[in-house]
Amino acid sequence: MCRELDWERIRAEYETGSTQSELSRKYEVSRMSIQRHIKAEGWVQGDVREAIERLAEAKSAGLGAGCTPQKRAEALSAAADKVVAKTQGRRERVAKLVAKWHEAVDEENFEKAKLVKISAESLKLIDDEECKAWGITDPEERQTMVIGWAQQESEA
Repeated sequence: MCRELDWERIRAEYETGSTQSELSRKYEVSRMSIQRHIKAEGWVQGDVREAIERLAEAKSAGLGAGCTPQKRAEALSAAADKVVAKTQGRRERVAKLVAKWHEAVDEENFEKAKLVKISAESLKLIDDEECKAWGITDPEERQTMVIGWAQQESEA
């Protein structure tokens, strides 16, 4: 019977400086098997930040050692549900702000307009922090995300 190995952990240890020999002894796996993973998946030693991010993502999604394909699919689905819930919540907050802004303009109420502006700025700060928390730091990815939200808001 084939035992399950935590290849994410082995990769993280390799990329943070462990040698193939050390890993082979520690996890009781052949160096050749480790070398195949290194070549196939492009492991690079010294790439600590990416290794930590990958391992953290796997852990936060519930994808630990010995994760079966079914458990992996369930964990990924649950993570996607969380993203959808966050996105829907953001859309609702933006829609409320847009409605308040229209009210303020229609009423020519400067104080209400200032409150909407402050609220929008606060929402942007929150959005920035949420993007950091979800690991969305790439400007292009963020631009695409924001454009998608704006289009969906205008269609609503």
